[in-house]
Order: sequence, then C-alpha cells, then structure tokens
Amino acid sequence: MMSRSTLGYGLLFVALLAAPWLGAYPVFVMKLMCFALFAAAFNLLLGYTGLLSFGHAAFLGGAAYVAGHAIKVWGVTPELGLLLGTAVGAGLGWVFGLLAIRRQGIY
Repeated sequence: MMSRSTLGYGLLFVALLAAPWLGAYPVFVMKLMCFALFAAAFNLLLGYTGLLSFGHAAFLGGAAYVAGHAIKVWGVTPELGLLLGTAVGAGLGWVFGLLAIRRQGIY
C-alpha cells in the first residue's frame, strides 16, 4: 500500500505535468518550481541537520540577479542566462565556503 506522502508527491507530479493544459502560465510554474527547490534545500538544511543558514538565500538571490541581468541587459538566451546564474551561485558558494571553513566555534 502506498503511503500518504508518496501519493501526495505523485499527485503533485501529475499536476505539474498537466499544468500547460490547465492554462497555467509557464513563468508562474517556473517560479513555483524555483521556490519549491529553495524550500527543499531549506528543509534539508534546517530539518535534517538543525543548522540555520542564510547563505543559501544569498546563492539563490545572486544567481537570480545575474540570470535576470544577463537575459535583460546583455541579451543572452534564457538557457544561457540560467547557466550563468547557476555558475554564479556555485561561485558564491565556493567563495563563502572558503571563508566559512576556516572559522572555528560559533560565528
């Protein structure tokens, strides 16, 4: 027998697949998926490890800013803008990680 969470995830997946035929705006669905990924990362960090960190908000914000700026101002394609945003988020994580890994104690 299926658990309630498995059934819920299955229904959400079917709703996501049916969204274009139900009249949902693609931009809204993309925003919804981005925030769902953000919430999953926050749940993983705070729920399982008990560590509160605001660093992932900086990574998401930096990546979103660079992707939006690259698409609007530089005129790159949305796919390339998303790749640039991902690269910037990873770069910010690397720089913050270099600084944070050297710290000891509570900071």
